[in-house]
Amino acid sequence: MESTSATSSELFSHDILDIMATEEEEVETAPCPLCRLVVPVDELRECTICRSVSCEYCAIIGFGREFCSRRCRDFFFWGDGEQNEKDF
Repeated sequence: MESTSATSSELFSHDILDIMATEEEEVETAPCPLCRLVVPVDELRECTICRSVSCEYCAIIGFGREFCSRRCRDFFFWGDGEQNEKDF
């Protein structure tokens, strides 16, 4: 009577091949416009204010949102400054 079950080493080698096959899938990458670090496109973050992108290392998180710079973060919170009668 032949056993058709695979040994643990055979299962292990198949698992490694599956992992290697997933790692070989091509991932679209792009450089961060701020630091030029090449990251996968889906890891680039979009600024809430100006819609520019940055990597997770350059993104500034404030008020529960992600921004490309402190300037955009401050603009989100403080706005454009005081409004004068001339603005209306």
